[in-house]
Amino acid sequence: MNRSEKALIFKDINEITSSKQVILPMAIVPIVLTVLIPLAVVIGCSFIGNNSDILRQIGPLIKKLPSEFASYNPAQIVLKVVMDYFFPSYFLIIPIMCSGVIGASSFVGEKEHKTLETLLYTPISMEQLLRAKILGVFIPSYIITLISFIAFGIVINVGGFIHFGGLIFPNIKWMLIILWIAPAINLLSLIFTVLVSAKSKTFQEAQQVSGLLVLPVILLLVGQITGALMISNLTMLIAGAVLLILDYLLITRLASKFIPEKLLLT
Repeated sequence: MNRSEKALIFKDINEITSSKQVILPMAIVPIVLTVLIPLAVVIGCSFIGNNSDILRQIGPLIKKLPSEFASYNPAQIVLKVVMDYFFPSYFLIIPIMCSGVIGASSFVGEKEHKTLETLLYTPISMEQLLRAKILGVFIPSYIITLISFIAFGIVINVGGFIHFGGLIFPNIKWMLIILWIAPAINLLSLIFTVLVSAKSKTFQEAQQVSGLLVLPVILLLVGQITGALMISNLTMLIAGAVLLILDYLLITRLASKFIPEKLLLT
């Protein structure tokens, strides 16, 4: 990575951290998903009885759970199910959401500020430009994901002490999610978002299109909740590797399609 790439990355990070239009959505959504909702779950588990409607609603999923769940009481079952089968999908939504908000402003922001032409004629290749744009968004969005992970862990472990008498978070599944799957998903969504941003005329247009990436995650969440899709640690390990390989191929090959003249005309 040369000085031009580093300068572009730092420039994008500075613009991101100084924009309320970007910072507010990135702060509000993670707080709701990783603090307020888990806190409501922890409190709600204290009021779950043996004949709770919640247990009946997640009955198909409970039947497919590991044998260790047989020794849990209803409150413990709900807390562990929510932790391991509901919230992992939320942690895939957070990096996608962050990349949608930040990445959508990547090239569009340059167009709106009339700085794209100057940027394209700097001594940097299109592959380096694309890589710098992606990293300039990846770094803050992944930091937000890590902060959300820590906040979520604190709330869940409060529930762990109440209902299990000790720490229950993180486990191997969550370490794979935060250190393997989330970065791979983040990069993939950023590549797609930056590509969309380069062809969009306004920030809102780019952001709306990038929001479509959340749909597969929602389908994954539904599959987990209904018990139709049970993902093992090995599956996540393989999926993360496949996604990272795909990320690398897209970054290296799609840069050739970024032609300065076309970017200026879109």
